[in-house]
Amino acid sequence: MCPVDEIHSLVERIIDRVPITRVADITPLDSSDVPVFAAISPLARDLTTHLGKGLDKRSARVSAIMEAVERVSAEQTSRPCRRATHEELRCAGVNVADPLCFDLSPRTTYRANSHFEWVEGWDLIAARPVWILADLARSPAQEGVLDQVDTNGLAAGATYGEAIRHALLEVVERDAVSQHQFFELYGEEGSIEPQKFRIDPNSIPESAKILVERAVQMELEVVLEDLCSDIGVPVIACTLIDYGFPSVQGPTIHMFAGWGADPVAEVAVGRAMTEAFQSRAGVIQGARDSFNSVPPTARPFTASVRRRILEAAPLGHFSVNGSLETGEIGEEVDHVLDGLRSVGIDQAIVIDMGRADLCVPVVRVRVPGLSAFVMDRRRLGWRCARHLL
Repeated sequence: MCPVDEIHSLVERIIDRVPITRVADITPLDSSDVPVFAAISPLARDLTTHLGKGLDKRSARVSAIMEAVERVSAEQTSRPCRRATHEELRCAGVNVADPLCFDLSPRTTYRANSHFEWVEGWDLIAARPVWILADLARSPAQEGVLDQVDTNGLAAGATYGEAIRHALLEVVERDAVSQHQFFELYGEEGSIEPQKFRIDPNSIPESAKILVERAVQMELEVVLEDLCSDIGVPVIACTLIDYGFPSVQGPTIHMFAGWGADPVAEVAVGRAMTEAFQSRAGVIQGARDSFNSVPPTARPFTASVRRRILEAAPLGHFSVNGSLETGEIGEEVDHVLDGLRSVGIDQAIVIDMGRADLCVPVVRVRVPGLSAFVMDRRRLGWRCARHLL
């Protein structure tokens, strides 16, 4: 992995080109002292506030800026595009990804006999070029193939290898979370529940225990869960429970969620916990800008999750099963690809989304078969649906 100081020097030089008009340290808004920064890009086509977290302030600042860079880079692709129907490309002998394998929303504009823009990517599993709908690469979609903003598998890095690693891990993480959220909503007794177990905080590595101690000092309860992805990459969920969070109706129970996936299980725990703290800081920042009020929610799904999280549950020992103790990006990417193959996934497509003027590697990774339900509940996918069959 590239040292954070090198990445910091790189991103600081391009802030005005994004453009990012402000980078704010929002760490003081909370008492956790877990560094969280916000980067503001007012000309972006969708999200204009981007959060970043880290174990130190420089890492958090870089994280926020890189979030902004990847989002604005994805608005267009600099790769050559071609306009055609899926059938035209297939009949011409072009290796083309079937859009229907990406669990498109029922409201998609895509039709197999309609003309759309396509962009060339690279299939990491088959090791050959492949064409994919441009709307599945860029964000937001421009031709209505997706009707929700979807940044799943969008990542920036100091190198293309690092960006691909981040993007692959994100789609694996979202797939695991999607299955659990789907089951929370629709699972019934007798259905095959996706595996998970609560982790005893006393069994986690010392690096993560520091974060647990900070939460306890703030009188927050920490719930850690191993989502046991069948792909073999550790995926961890963290929920911070605040029993006295201020709302328009007075102190209330509020939960802040974070997820993390990494070939190294210890790193996955740290990612999940820092993301939960980032979520908390983001809510506080938003509430501060809205007259310091957080409206309560009455969504049945939210109420169901709250009940489950608040219930006592057996604790398991932190496991390093599936953890790959390496520092080589190539080995870690191969490890994730092997995991995808093991569950029947035969494509993992990467598209170069980098902007020449920013000089920061940005990629989109699309893996047909992995679920995006957590991003869009109209996009179900077989890996979620199988739990009801």
